[in-house]
Amino acid sequence: MISKKIGTVILTSALIVSTLPAPFLKADASTLASNNTIQTIATKAAGVNSEATASSAELEKIITAVKSKITVPSELSNFSYNYYSGSGNSYVWNLSWSNKDGSKTIYVNSDSKGHIFNYSYNTDKAYKPVYLQEELKSKADAFIKSIASDITGKLQYTETSSASTYNGTYTYQYQRVENGIPMPDNTVSVGVNYQTGEVTNYSANWLYDVSIPGSAVKITKEDAAAKIGKNIKMTLSYQSAYVKNADGKSSTIKAFLVYSPDNSYIAVDAVSGKVYTTQNQWVTTSSDQATAAETKAKDAGTGFTPEEVKEIESIKGLITKTDAIKAIKNNTKLLFDKNMTSVSANLYKRNSDSRDASYVWNINFSDPREVKDGSNDTYRADAYAVVDAKTGKIISYYSSTKNYYNTTKEEWESAKVKYTQKQGKTTLESFIKEQVPDYFKNTEYTGSFDDYVIAYKDTKPVYGGYSYNYQRVNEGIAYAANNINGAVDGVTGKVYSFGYNWDKNITFEAPKNIISADKAFTNYIANEGYRLIYEVYYENSISSGKDTDAVYNQTPSVRLVYRTDISPEYFSPFTGKQLDYEGKEYVKPTGLYTYTDIEGNSSARNIKLLANMGIGFDGGLYKPTQTITADELLSFIEKANFYFNSSKYKLTGSTVSRLNAAKFAVQVLGLEKAASISGIYSINTSDQASISQSDIGYAAIAYGLKILLPGSDNKLRPSDSLTRQDAADLLVGMLNSIE
Repeated sequence: MISKKIGTVILTSALIVSTLPAPFLKADASTLASNNTIQTIATKAAGVNSEATASSAELEKIITAVKSKITVPSELSNFSYNYYSGSGNSYVWNLSWSNKDGSKTIYVNSDSKGHIFNYSYNTDKAYKPVYLQEELKSKADAFIKSIASDITGKLQYTETSSASTYNGTYTYQYQRVENGIPMPDNTVSVGVNYQTGEVTNYSANWLYDVSIPGSAVKITKEDAAAKIGKNIKMTLSYQSAYVKNADGKSSTIKAFLVYSPDNSYIAVDAVSGKVYTTQNQWVTTSSDQATAAETKAKDAGTGFTPEEVKEIESIKGLITKTDAIKAIKNNTKLLFDKNMTSVSANLYKRNSDSRDASYVWNINFSDPREVKDGSNDTYRADAYAVVDAKTGKIISYYSSTKNYYNTTKEEWESAKVKYTQKQGKTTLESFIKEQVPDYFKNTEYTGSFDDYVIAYKDTKPVYGGYSYNYQRVNEGIAYAANNINGAVDGVTGKVYSFGYNWDKNITFEAPKNIISADKAFTNYIANEGYRLIYEVYYENSISSGKDTDAVYNQTPSVRLVYRTDISPEYFSPFTGKQLDYEGKEYVKPTGLYTYTDIEGNSSARNIKLLANMGIGFDGGLYKPTQTITADELLSFIEKANFYFNSSKYKLTGSTVSRLNAAKFAVQVLGLEKAASISGIYSINTSDQASISQSDIGYAAIAYGLKILLPGSDNKLRPSDSLTRQDAADLLVGMLNSIE
């Protein structure tokens, strides 16, 4: 017998963590060079041989290189670092500086040559919108020039991501360009704080030491498209999306038809014409025998308390715990070890928020016997099942399979596979027809694969089980979101795994009057995203000696290709147009909201600030004087990441008054108690008398925080309907009031 041996994959050979005293940062270069303090600290911290550590000279060099590119404020006097040693003398350094209380920190990730790949500056400042994204792009450009001047000329600005109130940052995106050709696998992003204008983060995915091929091509774009058309197939399938029903509360699953390529990645070499179906190439130099067991997914449910279970069990029509357990133990088709005498069962409600709610029993089985020292009998089975509490049918089942490898003797025990893959398929289908016959008749068998290993014969694995999959179909077209799967043990002929995912409340599009797959491909390949680019690809290998651990190696290279970076890759089988993930015609995002009707408006800047944060209206028009609905205002507030008790504080109606909107804002900010104090508030507006004493505190606070602004006539107009421009002022005022 051949024993099982799994080599360890080594990604890094050393990790050193060190914290240096503040005086170290004040030492000059001669002091650093003349002592070995860094080396000593690093060696002691790691507990390893000093030959495996970086030297003090290398740390001095990297600190000097990094600080020549970034500014470290003098108050950030605490310094720490760690490094990871790579191949040869290459190191990846992580450096950090912080102030005494840790409220401000700078993190830098750099290679041994001083190339900075990541930078972040973290503070405890609040995030109040001050600058527009167009006003800060120059900050991002200048930072790149200072931190990576050698790549500035090879960057093309692509877009700006909207700011989030979580971090108050605009993120500017760039991609690499070589010889005038995009290289989208290398990118740079820079985050700039919209309150301070400071760069808060920088990230570069960049290959420095790599050869860039010439730009001359021998294959035309049209020829490459023809090659792609011969190597991918546009397949017709159903995808799913949730659609709100007429009541505005419940939803239905819509299964919409799409054409999509069967291989999402494909590229054609622009020089040789070779077709690539992966960016990763594997080269195996040598390997020890290794096996891996499939991880079995187990549905997990949150159980009720005993009191709740008692009440639920009294519901008419639900089977008892005993009956649910019998549904498993008495089913002769299931792999069930008789030693699994420890049983626990739990009743709970699935899909409680939908019309497809149902009660199920979650049942765990295990073998409680202790393993005696020196005994060869070490296997202890366990199983997990979900049983429909209404019908008694099995929803899912998984049982462990016996491990035939004897760790004491370091050899495989004798086990014979008695059942073929074909026989296992027959057994599983018989079981499925008993449990979910209506589902099974609407599936299509999509294939099987060998499962767990029970032995090795002539260095080749012998598999003891088979897994099968059945895809849901509608009128012969696959619905990717639903399937039935299972596995059968080849030694016993029993089912040890079974489960399904099946949507009940669903509407399928009818596959009538659809275009051909060839027409769909023509539309697909003509889309934006199919282009000539420089592509990064990797040659991967795992090498090991007979008695040594495995070593993983990855070598990046660049090639000139035509590639299909088309997203989304869904196309309508009716119109041929590109679809989004909800089945609607795809409209390319224009980035941040832009409007043509706000120039000269008194709230224009606040409207733009919200637009830069991804808060606004589609269509290119803001319509500032139009009244805003309660739902639209709530959507704005939620997108700004304000949280509130929706059962306590409510906004309803097709419109909302300016005063009620202001009251709601004050409540969301947690200032309700202060606003309720009577006799202390006064507002210097000409219509103060129209505001009741019970509301004057809310109005005064909203006025003071610029949540509710008076007009040029010095009137708050509390009973007027809130307009869209009012809403922009209100929300920016809320954001500026955060401390």
